[in-house]
Amino acid sequence: MDSITLLSPAKLNLSLNLIPPRDENGYFRVLFLNTGVTLYDTVRISRIREKTALIDETRIDRSENIALKAARLILDRFDPPAGVRLTVEKTIPLRAGLGGGSTDAASVINGMDTLFGLEMDRGAKLEIASLLGMDVCYCVTGGLCRVEGTGEKVRKTNLTLPTLDLLVATPREKKPSTAWAYSLIDERHAGRSLPKFDLLLDAVSRGDKRGIARNLHNDFDRPVSARYPWLRDIADRMRRQGAQRTMLAGSGLSLFGVFETSKDALRASERLRSKDLFCRAVRTL
Repeated sequence: MDSITLLSPAKLNLSLNLIPPRDENGYFRVLFLNTGVTLYDTVRISRIREKTALIDETRIDRSENIALKAARLILDRFDPPAGVRLTVEKTIPLRAGLGGGSTDAASVINGMDTLFGLEMDRGAKLEIASLLGMDVCYCVTGGLCRVEGTGEKVRKTNLTLPTLDLLVATPREKKPSTAWAYSLIDERHAGRSLPKFDLLLDAVSRGDKRGIARNLHNDFDRPVSARYPWLRDIADRMRRQGAQRTMLAGSGLSLFGVFETSKDALRASERLRSKDLFCRAVRTL
């Protein structure tokens, strides 16, 4: 095998809970329920003779590109007989709360394992992923997962998520950083919606889509939207187009809305899309 091509799905937090107190880096322990959605980057990994890692995707600075960092970690650790060239076709918006960089890095971990027959077990993949970022740990696993600790504890649930029809809307403007989003969190309010997590799991187990929409939660939603009031305007527009519920994706600045049908989500996407607002109707995986 000379190359492998993988689809890298965006990540969505259905429940995002931050549990005080902060650690020395200003972060919290977490309790997430994550799933993937049908918004994909495409990652191609090709063998090259030189024992190095190169990347053709140029939208992310190479010093920050965690897909490239993932490839270099694997080359250093496993010393396969060749190097790799990565080609990343981006569709997932960057720095938008959708795990766009993390899912590409996860595809590199999984893809290089297959390409070189490294036979990494799940623990080895998660060890590499943990060096790159908490969302990489989820993305290297995929599916409907419970995520805890600092994001490194990822466990697939035994539940089947009913297919949700969603609209993802991402503004052109980017948040300063995830660390900035954490700095907005008031410890007195963080983690206060933890009881909704079990209600969400119960709704998933019963296939109750309205119950799922009702119990979605994100501790970043209010503080980030307070700093960017126009996010509330986008959410209001989604609701006027029929969204049952809207919520911030990750630490933002993407929003997503839950719709009754795929046609409703597609129609809303067409009406809200503009040069300053990326919109895509998607479904949960």
